[in-house]
Amino acid sequence: MPLIETDTLVAFLNKKDSYHENAKEIIKRISKGELDVKASSVSLIELQLIYKSKQIEYEFETDLGELQSIKNLKWASIDVESCLSALYFRKTYNLSFFDSLHVGIAINLDKKIISQDQAYDNIAGLEKIPLTYYKTIKQKSTLLKNGTK
Repeated sequence: MPLIETDTLVAFLNKKDSYHENAKEIIKRISKGELDVKASSVSLIELQLIYKSKQIEYEFETDLGELQSIKNLKWASIDVESCLSALYFRKTYNLSFFDSLHVGIAINLDKKIISQDQAYDNIAGLEKIPLTYYKTIKQKSTLLKNGTK
């Protein structure tokens, strides 16, 4: 079960984000029960800090409600093992605080993370799944249904 990173949630919530349609496709699949993932609970803190830094905290409550309404979305909690992993990855790969926490959680789930963040590209033992991956699958299955290759 891959971990959804904060950038996926930001893209979903922000209609102007260049990956909004990709994130929307991911959320649609989660809601339909076609995609089994967990969102990082650390993302809730990261999002709140992002909104605070942009002085748009008033939007956070509405967006939290939107995240809460996503059917089948589960949240991965941070635990001691994930924190220890995060420390290791932060030191070894010079990751940011939040990126290291997401990696720590993902490594202890199934070693997969859904994100566009290049910080995850060369992390040993971690598979990064780009947001664009699910849109590509949808396009391929549509082409196959229509008899086009």
